[in-house]
Amino acid sequence: MKSWFPSENLYILLLSGGTGTRMGSSVPKQFLELEGESLLLHSLRSFLDWGKSRSIILVSHPEYMERTERLCSPYLRERDRIVEGRITRHGSTLAGLDCLRISDADLVLVHDAARPFVSAADLDRLSVAAESYGVSTLADRNYETVLEEEPKGIRFLDRDKIWFMKTPQAIRGDLLKSLPRESQEGEPTDLCTWAQKSGIPVKLTESHPYNIKVTRPEDLELAAALYPLFRKVK
Repeated sequence: MKSWFPSENLYILLLSGGTGTRMGSSVPKQFLELEGESLLLHSLRSFLDWGKSRSIILVSHPEYMERTERLCSPYLRERDRIVEGRITRHGSTLAGLDCLRISDADLVLVHDAARPFVSAADLDRLSVAAESYGVSTLADRNYETVLEEEPKGIRFLDRDKIWFMKTPQAIRGDLLKSLPRESQEGEPTDLCTWAQKSGIPVKLTESHPYNIKVTRPEDLELAAALYPLFRKVK
């Protein structure tokens, strides 16, 4: 597709506040190395190489601010920032948003630092969708048989309607400003559930299959195997 460039401002929230307990590692997963660089730096480079953001806000776990600054500061531009996150993902998202002054036509993309393989083509298509529909997320189509466990057996779900959520997720400024900061129904788990709770539909944008999230030790091994392949499509 023809390269897309935003007519207004585009901002990135790069969430790096996790502790990586499921990795069983002594350091959070975002600092684990892939081909000699941390996952966090791989994710940051994806957006810097894309080159279409006005500002990147890197949201760090409070206990790892110094390490994050030491690792990422040499690559950050004048308008980029590193800020302290909060206890939950939504809280960290709000902490990042507090650094920004959003206009109605702006776009905000929220991404997990533990997803090192996000392509420029995916970012273009996601941004176009968010600009047109208001809210969009990268997601993978499902090609497997999907089962739901029930007390008396299993139920087969319609796999053609099943998608796997990815990031980044994107939202237009006018809709972002309309979202309530506090909810009576519990805290949203991500940008899309935040929008859905307010009755705003989400447009699914198909993701490249290499956009994996490193959560378990074997995921890091998979990322190492995918790295040379991703470099060809980046």
